[in-house]
Amino acid sequence: MKVFSILKQAIIPNSRPQEDYFIISKKYPIFVVADGVSLNFDNDSDYPGHSGAGEAAKIFCEVVAAEAEKRYETFKEENLKEIFELGNKAVLEYNISNNRTKNTINYYDFDLFSATTSFLLIKNNKAYWWSLCDAGLLAFRNGSKIFQSPDGWTNSPEKWQEIKDEKKRFITMHRDYRNTVNEKGELIGYGVVDGEEMAKLYLNIGTLDINAGDFILLYTDGFENYLNLKEFIELFVKWPENLENQLENIISEKSKENPDKYGREKTIIAVSI
Repeated sequence: MKVFSILKQAIIPNSRPQEDYFIISKKYPIFVVADGVSLNFDNDSDYPGHSGAGEAAKIFCEVVAAEAEKRYETFKEENLKEIFELGNKAVLEYNISNNRTKNTINYYDFDLFSATTSFLLIKNNKAYWWSLCDAGLLAFRNGSKIFQSPDGWTNSPEKWQEIKDEKKRFITMHRDYRNTVNEKGELIGYGVVDGEEMAKLYLNIGTLDINAGDFILLYTDGFENYLNLKEFIELFVKWPENLENQLENIISEKSKENPDKYGREKTIIAVSI
């Protein structure tokens, strides 16, 4: 098994501090990434100098990786939701320690610290995975895509995108659609790790049979546009000795070409089976 990882800071103006975080277990083939959700910062003087969302991403990854290692020898699909909930609870405690609760936040410049995430554990030719929101996972066989985690923005985002006023749009989005369901219990928004119990309802989980020669990519949303580039995917198919250098060249070229599309903070973990 070969593993490659890279976290690139954003190059676009007014970038936030590091808000992505990832862990590759030193004991087992366990991988987790998280992307702290950027906050507005009208009145928060310590942000963007320091990111509580980035810290939440780190806390979540650390708890998830540790709990997955404990369960590895007997790991089953039902453990996915269990360890997610433990990581989510740790973020809840972090938010509470910063006086960020449903009773104190304004859903704009003082809001819950949160993160998106994807996860992979490989055992006995099976990949156990999850994805939440716009962090995802892709699997390839013989250079062709055999699996992609579900889109995390499928539940009517146009309901808040239609709001013209930026502040009102953010407040509505976070208050009414983050980790929420309607009166029928149907998903109506999007899910993130923020300590809210309903986050688990938005979690996509599953297993995937894998063969020697397959490769899997875990990524945060900053890499999404790269996944449509043939030359980007072919790097992992060929896995050359200078993989890192070639990848850096593509990122540098594309980031200069279109910073908004390719220059945002991004993390990817590539696992070749």
